Amino acid sequence: MRTRALVTQNGYRYIVTMRSFDGISFWWALIMMGALALFLGLRAVIGWIRVRDDARDDYDYKKGNGMVPDALSRDEYERIYRRVYGPRGPAHAAVGALAILVLTPLAMLGFEAFLNLIYNLSGQSRVIEPGYLVWQFFLFFGMIATWVGIGYAASRRYHQTAPGNLQYEIDQHLYGGSDIGDEF
Repeated sequence: MRTRALVTQNGYRYIVTMRSFDGISFWWALIMMGALALFLGLRAVIGWIRVRDDARDDYDYKKGNGMVPDALSRDEYERIYRRVYGPRGPAHAAVGALAILVLTPLAMLGFEAFLNLIYNLSGQSRVIEPGYLVWQFFLFFGMIATWVGIGYAASRRYHQTAPGNLQYEIDQHLYGGSDIGDEF
């Protein structure tokens, strides 16, 4: 985008053409976040399909070699296998990106309402007037805090739901109980 301005200098008038860059549009940023969420979601779905096929092959191999207990059915083994080897990372990242996509406009509306309240309670002080530095400071760091909070929630859920290795999960399914450390 080009902007023209009339500049007067030393009694002469000049028409100056300047490039102006307003930065990336808020809507384009949301579209890019949506594309990222879609990409990660598709990657997770493709990963789940591949892991499902691997689980079937792994069960057939291990059952043929006597490496799977008789008490464990094919469906139970495949469910445990998918839990252990499923693409949890892309799935959690896709959910986090989708949460950012949905919550960013809501957070902006909330911050704007809160800042308008502060502005009106301050007697419409010029210090916190909409659009000025303090206003922009609160919006900028408020959005960063929102995104960090969403990332924290997604990563916390990722780590809290992490399964053990395959043998541990099979043992938990067959024999139940807790870890040995919990009993002492």
